[in-house]
Amino acid sequence: MKKLILVFTLALAGFFCSTDVQGFNRNSEELLTLTDTVVFDLSSATYSNSGGIYYIDIPVLIYSTNTGINALDFWFNFNLNKMTYVSTVPLVSGLDPFTNYNVNNLVLSNTTSGTSASFSTPLYTEILMLRFSLASACTEIIPADFTNPFALVNGILSSYLFLGPDAIPPFEIQQPQPYCTSDEIVFNYPYTSVNGRTIQSYAWDFGNGQVSSLQSDIAIYTTEGDYPVTLTLTTVDGCVYPIQNVIPIFPTPVAAFSSNWDEPTNVVSFTNESTISSGSINLFTWDFGTSTSNLQNPDYTFPIEGYYDVTLTATSDLGCTSSITQLVTAIDIIELDNRNFHIFPNPANDFIQIESNFHTVGRITDVTGRILTENFIIQANQVTSFDVSTLATGYYFLESVDVDTVLRERFVVEN
Repeated sequence: MKKLILVFTLALAGFFCSTDVQGFNRNSEELLTLTDTVVFDLSSATYSNSGGIYYIDIPVLIYSTNTGINALDFWFNFNLNKMTYVSTVPLVSGLDPFTNYNVNNLVLSNTTSGTSASFSTPLYTEILMLRFSLASACTEIIPADFTNPFALVNGILSSYLFLGPDAIPPFEIQQPQPYCTSDEIVFNYPYTSVNGRTIQSYAWDFGNGQVSSLQSDIAIYTTEGDYPVTLTLTTVDGCVYPIQNVIPIFPTPVAAFSSNWDEPTNVVSFTNESTISSGSINLFTWDFGTSTSNLQNPDYTFPIEGYYDVTLTATSDLGCTSSITQLVTAIDIIELDNRNFHIFPNPANDFIQIESNFHTVGRITDVTGRILTENFIIQANQVTSFDVSTLATGYYFLESVDVDTVLRERFVVEN
């Protein structure tokens, strides 16, 4: 039976050598609808190097609903400038491949049968491995390198498919659009191999003068525009695969505001001073700590007099945002020109040093005006130390309190 099938295969080869039989070079989604299809899976091919010779191993599968397959026949021509046939290896027990390369008509043919009539080929499983040596380390094998294919399953004309290889996956940007100036944009390539070859190095050029050799890294763009980002992959064999994409960077607003407190009404008027280099700002979000507003220039009455952190977030018409938090004063502060004091270091970690040109009583308050310390003496023309190590990271005020005068100096604690 094996001999008859082989003779039949070779006899039909000349008749079908130029016929484009249905099923050639189809995409993988169609596999589910094809029956008795011989698949040469280039997308799962592996590349290797032994003794300085480079090889490609191509698995062969049968896609079918027939559980009684015990004979497989195929033949094709292949690109002799790229590869040379080496061997065929069975991947399932009891399967005997009979593969021959005919140097006269340049056809690789195969007749495969089980050792008995009861042998059944596993479905959707790799059953053979075709090995070819390659012309060079970086020779790429694609479906177009195989011509005049033909296939039989159990001696019956069948479909065939040269599948893949898959396109090289693009790099990933791990944040949703829009991409905005000043954003920390994370670029990543989540794969360690490309086209069956192990990646040895990653070389990024983010188009803004910033480069990286990491598999994943952060890029920051300071100006708007379209930036060509290139990732060059180099495999252990020295094969180079460049991947490029153009990344649009949109302008981020610069959030800014000023405020004015009216003592008789206890109303703070806010003036929006936000800007953007191009486009427009179409959303303003104010956070007063206990309430919010979307007005461009709101007025707000705080519950009690004091100091308050107010945050303004400006959002552009393309969705880029920026925020600013400022301390807003809603308290009567009287400052005398001939009296002053200052704090160092600022920011501070453990202690602050206070210098004053007058004798006064000091205290520490937070940004809401809450008094955090007992009163302490600040001597004129002397350096006074004060322990701030117990304060949490944030903004604070040193206030000098006299009968009718309050002087203040802001400082920062960084723990």
